[in-house]
Amino acid sequence: MTVFGSHPAIRALATLAPTGSTDTYALLSRRFEGRTEPKGPGQIVRVMQWNMLAQGLCPSTSRKNYCKTKEEHLKWESRRYLLLLEILSYMPDVIIMQECDRFEFLQIKLTEFGYKGKFQERPFSPCVDVPGDEDGKPDGCAIFYHTGRFNFVELMHRQLLNEMQHSTSSLVLGVKLELVEDNTPVFIVNSHLKGGPKTEQNRYEACIDLLNFVSEHEKGGDIVIIGSDICECPSARGYDHLITKYKDAYSSAMEGKHLSFTTWRVRPLGEEKYVNDVMLFNDQNLRVLQVLDGPPDSVIGDARLPNNTCGSDHISLVCDFQRIMNEE
Repeated sequence: MTVFGSHPAIRALATLAPTGSTDTYALLSRRFEGRTEPKGPGQIVRVMQWNMLAQGLCPSTSRKNYCKTKEEHLKWESRRYLLLLEILSYMPDVIIMQECDRFEFLQIKLTEFGYKGKFQERPFSPCVDVPGDEDGKPDGCAIFYHTGRFNFVELMHRQLLNEMQHSTSSLVLGVKLELVEDNTPVFIVNSHLKGGPKTEQNRYEACIDLLNFVSEHEKGGDIVIIGSDICECPSARGYDHLITKYKDAYSSAMEGKHLSFTTWRVRPLGEEKYVNDVMLFNDQNLRVLQVLDGPPDSVIGDARLPNNTCGSDHISLVCDFQRIMNEE
């Protein structure tokens, strides 16, 4: 078993490392792309966006869910280590997570490294009463922030509405923060939209209301960063609507290109390889310095994700933003 990295926070995870396994648990090799030198005195903020894969959705057989994934790679004892290892390897200032059904565990562990978190459960969570998941609780959206960088101001959340103004099963969570250095307001938004091949219209309407939610709570001068699993690709209408107001951090850093995938898994009906995750920002107040590139397709094993290098069926998105100062 290999422990990735030498940062003291990472070494502290050794007690959580899976035992009795012949597999090596180490992170996928990834690098930062689109590197731009900082300009002026504006603060730099690192943000991670990640659908962590709810543990309640992991139970699998040859005919259900992750049908090619090794059973040990789906166990919480293995996944919790890789999830924390990835977070602490990049040490983001803000962590935006979907499908979080182990919030209490993550809150306790991340508090040791200076983080605090806020959570809201997803409506109609499929994780409730999952057989064999003794700790099973509803999954939902979580936002963690480093207390050395931010002060907490306000929390808001609601179900997103469709065109008829009816509540949907899609959730949005917002957290208002202030930078410790100068009290600059920062608005972090987390959303998880409903997936499925026949729900594109529902997602499009949810994206419209997602922007409505941001507009309701955003104040002039706020730095706005949105992390979301929108459950659809960049060519879809919902995504196109979101980028009418906010910029895609990855597309900005990669000159209009997108990752080859953000989620890749094998289900009984075949492989599912999609770009479902996004990180958006308001470019009046922020510039992108660099983003964490995806791993090469060639290093993903035949069973795809999750595996012994990634604790989720999604890869994390990580972006370094710099605040644009008025005097620039």
